[in-house]
Amino acid sequence: MKFDVVKLTKDLVSYNSESLRTNVPVTEHVASVMKKIGFQVEQLAYDDVNGVPKLCLVGKLGKGRGGLTLMSHDDVVPAKKEEGWVGDPYTVRTSKGKLYGRGVCDMKGPLAATLCAAAKYKAKDLSSAPLFIIVTADEEIQARGAWEVTKRSRLFEEAAGGYGLICEPTLLKVVYAHKGSLGLRVTSKGRAAHTSTLKGTNANLAMIPFLAEMSKINDLVLSSKRYRNEEFNPPHSEWSIGINDNNVATNISPVTSVCTVNHRPMPGIDVNPLIERARAKAKAQGLKIEIFKPGNGLYTSPDASIVQTALKMTGTRKAGTVAYGTDGLAFSTKMKSLVVLGPGNIAQAHTVDEWVEIDQLKKGVDLYARFIDHVCVKGQA
Repeated sequence: MKFDVVKLTKDLVSYNSESLRTNVPVTEHVASVMKKIGFQVEQLAYDDVNGVPKLCLVGKLGKGRGGLTLMSHDDVVPAKKEEGWVGDPYTVRTSKGKLYGRGVCDMKGPLAATLCAAAKYKAKDLSSAPLFIIVTADEEIQARGAWEVTKRSRLFEEAAGGYGLICEPTLLKVVYAHKGSLGLRVTSKGRAAHTSTLKGTNANLAMIPFLAEMSKINDLVLSSKRYRNEEFNPPHSEWSIGINDNNVATNISPVTSVCTVNHRPMPGIDVNPLIERARAKAKAQGLKIEIFKPGNGLYTSPDASIVQTALKMTGTRKAGTVAYGTDGLAFSTKMKSLVVLGPGNIAQAHTVDEWVEIDQLKKGVDLYARFIDHVCVKGQA
């Protein structure tokens, strides 16, 4: 069976699957493609925190355990034409060897490449090991779908002992590590009143000492060797602070003040002391604190067989790291042989007129097919 990677990318992008919307229609389309190829397909449905239906897939082609797993997500970040897009973000435009549209790079194009590569094989061809394809929801918001797969999928349990390729855009360069994710949300409550009466309570006042403490933590993580990892560029991660009181007028006492913190901890670095420091300060100020820790960073030793195999398959000499995160936050808790490897450039993702080179997608199809042949047909490590 043969699929065209450009046409399939266009088909997938035509579904608006922004993370706050449902991804069920596009995922059902992917499931139909996988079934046509011959995959056994496991569907994992859930409702997100807003009650929106979401769907993840794990497909298996061939028999046995381990083998090779190709991992993608089909949710995308929001896009609106009025932001400056040349055309409709969900109608792919082709120009000068590039595809333009929301998700062509991150990561419906790479997903299409995995499906096109898989379509070159039948189950009987995979005599040495099985091929798995995973498609998740909510990768863009704390990897919720990947955690659902990790916790619930029977087929992922079968795949976990094998090789995994997270097919995010890396310009087809091998990535062995990426940063993790940590978020804080701290809320201060006041009492609304006209400021002339002196009867209100300004919610920002209790927040100010907490913000001062967050500023000190930011200085620490940007200067201390304890929070530095030279394998990454940059070798530090910002303690990124946001503040909002949503006050409707300056002559009303702000009734709520919210501080958010985003941090990308690197593998091997203990951020628990920072979390406890923030928690203690919030308690001292009488503030509510919520902590979101979707997962630790991905780290596979550069000497690991999956990394060395990926270097061989790509014809490159050295693997690298990236500052962004992937579904590897979740998958790495059960699958230890993981790398990030996909067509396109992450710098093109999440942008107005997001694009990917058609040549990159075609090279991605070829690379994934060679990986399938190497691991699943020939049984080589």
